[in-house]
Amino acid sequence: MSDDNDQYDGYDFKLEEAGPARKRLFITISADAIQGKVDASMGTLQFQSAIPGFRKGKAPKDLLERRFGTAVREETRNELMQEGCRLAFEKLGVKPLGQLEPVDPDAEIVMEIGKSMEFGVEFEVLPDFELPDMSTIEIQRPQLEVNDEHIDEELERQCMRAGTAEELTGKFKTADRLLGRADLYLEDGEEPIFSHEQILAVIPKKGEPGQLLGLMIDGMDSMFAKASVGDTIEISTTGPEGHEREDVRGKDLNIKYTIFLAERVTACTPEDLIERFSLASADVLREQVRLALEQQRDEEQSSVLREQVLKAVTEAVEMELPENLSGQQVASDLEQVRMELMQQGLEASEVESKLAEVRDRSSEQTRSRMKTWFVLERIANENDIQVSEQDINGQIATTAMRQGIRPDKLRAELVKSDRIMPLARSIRERKAAERLVEAAKVTDISLDDWNEKVKKTKAQAAAS
Repeated sequence: MSDDNDQYDGYDFKLEEAGPARKRLFITISADAIQGKVDASMGTLQFQSAIPGFRKGKAPKDLLERRFGTAVREETRNELMQEGCRLAFEKLGVKPLGQLEPVDPDAEIVMEIGKSMEFGVEFEVLPDFELPDMSTIEIQRPQLEVNDEHIDEELERQCMRAGTAEELTGKFKTADRLLGRADLYLEDGEEPIFSHEQILAVIPKKGEPGQLLGLMIDGMDSMFAKASVGDTIEISTTGPEGHEREDVRGKDLNIKYTIFLAERVTACTPEDLIERFSLASADVLREQVRLALEQQRDEEQSSVLREQVLKAVTEAVEMELPENLSGQQVASDLEQVRMELMQQGLEASEVESKLAEVRDRSSEQTRSRMKTWFVLERIANENDIQVSEQDINGQIATTAMRQGIRPDKLRAELVKSDRIMPLARSIRERKAAERLVEAAKVTDISLDDWNEKVKKTKAQAAAS
């Protein structure tokens, strides 16, 4: 009977601290382990290969070596590295967060027969921290009754969403939609660091910032006021410190935006909506809108409770965070925010505007968000929170209904943009936050009192 430790034969692991919530792992693979893996790979190749002039499985090893040796050794090296990491995490009881990063990105890892191979990776781990006594945390649930005014506002929004687009040539105004090519340059750079032929721009209200390339642009309405289709608008701005691209953070940026197409949406009528959805009457339409708003209200109440409890827990917890948030971390965080916004039923242009605001947040706010993520990850791990295919399909169905599209179309879009996994992570985080809400003390509060509380909180934040 073999010893369970036999699987680690030929592998040596060395784990070091690499900073707050970060580890450095060095793995050495012995020459014997490498030889054994190469022999096994070549044996499989010999068995499976059909070489002209030889029966299957009978081709000479030296011929296979000449034809496939380089590719086999490269594949074997990658498999050994993956296996080494898996075994190290299993033996050391370490669970990395996010992707592994090479200790020396410029170093070439060479595998040579007869020699051992060493490589190193760095990764983040869940930091150590103590959770507060949840029974001491109090949160409030604002009460809201859906009334005729809310229904009228939602009908107006739905009429705009189902409206008719008219192509324009110029004289743009608020809410006009432009499509064009955008080139992003670092200051004084001759070549763009990012270019795209299909970038949407929506003219903001006068005096309000707009969004372009995921960046908040002040005075955007005036920049496009006298523009026409075919014009190129040049914009100067500064990269936010919370941007997922590290080469953009805090840098002076120039954007060149060439307008290819412009359109203005004219709202349809409620009667058009009744016909479109095959409804019996205006009363039925209003009742359906009421039910949808009540469902949205319930979910927003839950969201408010989650936000409060996460804020309270995050402020109470002390932990050491990684010194510098990587572009990967920020990008992952932004994808989670994107999923949350999509689930609220926002249109693509609204989602991108909200994301631009998130990118524009301070580094302190970004780090606080990361702290919250660590709390949620721990809660999810300790409670073994899982996300099922049914959870994902249910969320897709709800989001599709709010966006006015078919669930299968939304799923196809999510698959194409590789966003199924971020959606699953978003659902997992929500479930973890709900566990915290269940353990906290919840009291109801009138909407007027809640709005007054929010107003005071914003005033205090602005004053500080």
